[in-house]
Amino acid sequence: MKISNGRGRSRHRSRILSQFRPGRGRSRLELARETGLSAATVSRITRELVRGKVLREVRRPGAAPGRPSAGLEINGASGAVLGISLLYPLARIMVLDLRGDLIRQGEVPIAWNRGVDGLLGPVKRAVSLHRRGVRLAGVGLALPGQWDPESGTSVMYPRIPEWKNVPVRRLFEEWTRVPASLIGYAPAMALAEQARRPGREPRNLVCVEVAENVAMGAIVNGGVVEGASGNAGELGHIPIDPGGPVCYCGATGCLETRATVSAVLEELRESEAARGLFPDPRRVVYGDVFRRAQGGDSFCSRLLGRAARTLGMGLATALNLFNPELLVLNGRFFEAGDLVLNPLRAAVQEHALGSTMKRLSIERSTLGPSASALGAGLLAVREAVRGL
Repeated sequence: MKISNGRGRSRHRSRILSQFRPGRGRSRLELARETGLSAATVSRITRELVRGKVLREVRRPGAAPGRPSAGLEINGASGAVLGISLLYPLARIMVLDLRGDLIRQGEVPIAWNRGVDGLLGPVKRAVSLHRRGVRLAGVGLALPGQWDPESGTSVMYPRIPEWKNVPVRRLFEEWTRVPASLIGYAPAMALAEQARRPGREPRNLVCVEVAENVAMGAIVNGGVVEGASGNAGELGHIPIDPGGPVCYCGATGCLETRATVSAVLEELRESEAARGLFPDPRRVVYGDVFRRAQGGDSFCSRLLGRAARTLGMGLATALNLFNPELLVLNGRFFEAGDLVLNPLRAAVQEHALGSTMKRLSIERSTLGPSASALGAGLLAVREAVRGL
């Protein structure tokens, strides 16, 4: 239900709705304080939004009938969005209602070695399937690589040379017929980790996902860090070893070349010692390495420890820059457990400032590989709610 009593009221409505975050309630007093509107204006507009089923009342547990409610929240039944992560080998898709609750989710294999069509073709078909049966209000895309927020183009996709200036915003809006919101893969991950924390949302958070690549997202003073071009948080491409190998980005000795699942496997395959441990080192996968290390193999333990310490040095730089209260670790690299967590923590402790470490908590993510798709969906929820 739209409020039609002039532009002023429409702007007030938008200001009020912009204060709502997925799954989080707001009291009328908070809305008045945060928007600068009078309590009477907030009360009048929110009553109309409740009658129109855009908002719903949320009562305190045990509150007596007839007493004032604790607050308001978005009515999830007022629409739905798609949240999509486009990082290979699996595109992940979530359908969320406008409260941010999960309706359904899925994943589709994407082929990075088959060019643009090999990646986007399966995603287009999956989008068509998942948008059925819901009143779609928006779509959020979590993009790896480099992208341009003004034009809505994906400038570069990791390890796909022919991927250049792909108009992803326009394509997804054509496929879904709703507005598309773009965000970097790592900032989307940070949004999800912030939103899904129990209790109070952390105002300063760093999350890192380590698998074949290193992705880092940050929340600073309550807001996600995206940067001037939407590409902030490229921790994987800080120089860590000037004499190291050439990275796919073109630079030498990036963190990604020394502290990922791929880096561990590449070092193993180049080592003469590996030939005595594995019949064919070219066929070894990461799980083989950490399982052998868990069984007491010192060579594999050293490989993992070296990569973890290098990663810890890189993370210490990020922690000193952002001074978060929470560091969240995600990705397949950490499946090795204490074999990588202990040396990582030791390196962080050694290289981060004492003031940085004083209030820092380090935790494993509970969201796993779905974090960026969830974050993209939550961004789409926020954008859709503003337009209700």
